[in-house]
Amino acid sequence: MTSPEKFTPTRRDAALAAWASMYAVSELSLIRTTGQGGAAYAQLQVCPSGARYRSVVENMSPRAARELTNGYHANFHHPVLYAKALRMGAVRLAELVPVSPLLRRVLVAAPALAATADITENVVNLYIHEDVDRITDTTARVSSALSIVKWTGTVGPLIYMTTEFVPFWFRAVAGRLSRR
Repeated sequence: MTSPEKFTPTRRDAALAAWASMYAVSELSLIRTTGQGGAAYAQLQVCPSGARYRSVVENMSPRAARELTNGYHANFHHPVLYAKALRMGAVRLAELVPVSPLLRRVLVAAPALAATADITENVVNLYIHEDVDRITDTTARVSSALSIVKWTGTVGPLIYMTTEFVPFWFRAVAGRLSRR
C-alpha cells in the first residue's frame, strides 16, 4: 500500500484519467444526443407498469421520441467506457489503500455486470419503442430491473471509490505542499 505522502502517479493513473475523460465526454454526448427525449428517459428508468411506460412513450413529441431512440443507439459504446474506467479505478484503489479481496472483486465485477445490463436494457427499449403494443407489464419490469442493475453497478462502486480516492488525493497534495 502507498502512503499519500509517497504517492507518485503511474501509467495506470494516466490510463484511468484517460478512460474517465472518455466516459465524461461520452456522457455529455449522450445528453446532447438524447435531447428532448431526456425527460422521458429519466421517467422510463424505473417504470412500475406497462401502462405507465406506454403513457410516457405515447406522450412524447415526435422529436423527443426520435432523439430518445438516437440516444439508445448512441448508448451502445458508453457502458464499455464506464465499465473500463470503473474497473481501472478499482484496481488502482486496491494498489493504494487496503481493500479486502471480496470488495476488490465486487468493485471490478459490478461495472461489467452494469454495462451488460445497460446494453441489454437498450436492446429491450429499442424493441418495445418500435411498437407500443410490445409494452406490457413484463417488458416494463424487465427494462426497470435492468436499469436498477445498471445504476447499482455503476453508482455504488463510483461512490465507494470516490469516498476512498478523494481523501487519499487530498492527503497526497497536502503532504506535498507541507514539504515545500
